[in-house]
Amino acid sequence: MDETDGRDQARQALMRAARRCGWPAEFGEALAIYLGSVGAMQLMAAYLVQARPQSMEEAADEAVAIAEQRDAWVERKKGEYYNAKITEFYNRERDE
Repeated sequence: MDETDGRDQARQALMRAARRCGWPAEFGEALAIYLGSVGAMQLMAAYLVQARPQSMEEAADEAVAIAEQRDAWVERKKGEYYNAKITEFYNRERDE
């Protein structure tokens, strides 16, 4: 399975979860577009199935929280990567 198949499957699962909550599939599609990544879509679909939020606003708030967590994780990983590069630079052997 390639990346496109995984993304499409996650999007479809999110749309099904939205329909199970009684909302239009387009809402699930909008959530999928907003979240973007397969992992975020899977988390959101699981949330909809397990928590059964009472309103679309509640679900949208959770989507924002998931996206913020993902963005914070990406920034943390970038920081770790660049810190490692700086450390590598400082610890390199120097010709003196």
